[in-house]
Amino acid sequence: PFLHEDVGTDHSLTESDLMLAAGHRAYLGVPLTAREGALHGVLSVYGREPRIWRHEEVQALVTLAANASVALWNAELYQRVAVEREQSVAILSNIADGIVAVDRDGRVVLWNRAAVEITGVPADEAIGRTPLQVLQRELESDDGGTNRLVAIPRGGEDVWLSLSEALMRDPSGAIAGRIFAFRDISAEHAVETMKSDFVSTVSVELRTPLTSIYGFAQTLLREDVAFGEIERKTFLEFIARESERLTTIVDALLNVARLDTGDLAVTLEPTDVADVVGGVVTGAQASVNGSGHLIVADLPAAPLTAQADPDKLRQVLDQLVSNAVKYSPNGGTVTVSARLVEDSVELAVTDEGVGVPPAERERIFSKFYRAGGVAQASGTGLGLFIAHGLVREMGGRMWVDSPEGRGSRFAFELPRAEGRVSFPTVEA
Repeated sequence: PFLHEDVGTDHSLTESDLMLAAGHRAYLGVPLTAREGALHGVLSVYGREPRIWRHEEVQALVTLAANASVALWNAELYQRVAVEREQSVAILSNIADGIVAVDRDGRVVLWNRAAVEITGVPADEAIGRTPLQVLQRELESDDGGTNRLVAIPRGGEDVWLSLSEALMRDPSGAIAGRIFAFRDISAEHAVETMKSDFVSTVSVELRTPLTSIYGFAQTLLREDVAFGEIERKTFLEFIARESERLTTIVDALLNVARLDTGDLAVTLEPTDVADVVGGVVTGAQASVNGSGHLIVADLPAAPLTAQADPDKLRQVLDQLVSNAVKYSPNGGTVTVSARLVEDSVELAVTDEGVGVPPAERERIFSKFYRAGGVAQASGTGLGLFIAHGLVREMGGRMWVDSPEGRGSRFAFELPRAEGRVSFPTVEA
């Protein structure tokens, strides 16, 4: 303690202390120290007249100063913890992963912004309730496992989460709460599901023609049966047709690989659109005879020339027409049209089939995706992905218009070619 019975005319004290400068004569002061010994301040008592400070007065002030120092320590610690908590909450609130913290009773105490976006549940509806009450799904596991896949309902559909969990323990080691971190992997889960379906589908698609080819070949090799020329020709036609089907599937797989790696060769040149459309319509009509489908062309009288790869353009139209037939199980007209739109040539394939539901339109051009609407529709789920990619490689874009249940219109545009179509010259 610092004590003075009478500061008198000691200017070194009166100049530095306002109370002493104001005329107080006696002074008793005890320092307020931090936990690490730093000086926080001084607890002071003044007397207007000179006096002798009694021992019990000094001890009382020392005790009071000690209590005040502890209070200052606690206030400083509380402020530091509060600041750190605000910083932690700010960080957790702004990270991309959903963060949910629950207390020892399993009730939510933290529900960050990403958790709101991922689950669709506002924070004020989640705080104070259990995850089971909020999400209709328990999040915690018995062993606090990490990287679990969990599906939660949102808006009538399941959202797939990649979930990790951490336990919070008190000083005694008991569980004081849990922190869950999760992110929405619904898109990745859908792709993985489509990949699995694709492998199964391709296995069937490859096995079916292989089985037919093997069966007809084995039959032709039989020495105990004498086949006539007509029978042999029929069997060979089956083998040729199934071989062509196999080639189509393999070509599709190769095209996917080339689109993924950017190795697809595209040769752009002025292309007569009417010529390509006419060939596609004629070939398609011949292949669907007896199915109740009518394939027609709708072309303007004036010539249309697009900057395109003729083979790739034909492949795109073949795929779109094939899809139109497949998803028009009751027959109807499939129209292949073309028109000039400013500096582009727009081509479209329109059917009278089941249409494309709004929920499927954004994914319809995705790899491995197979649209619903027709039970047991065959295919690998690659056709539209390849067609979309081919159009993109030719400098165009593709989209779909489809009033649900009233058919579909798959359209794409390509740059208009400046100049005439060139034909090869034949030397005499």
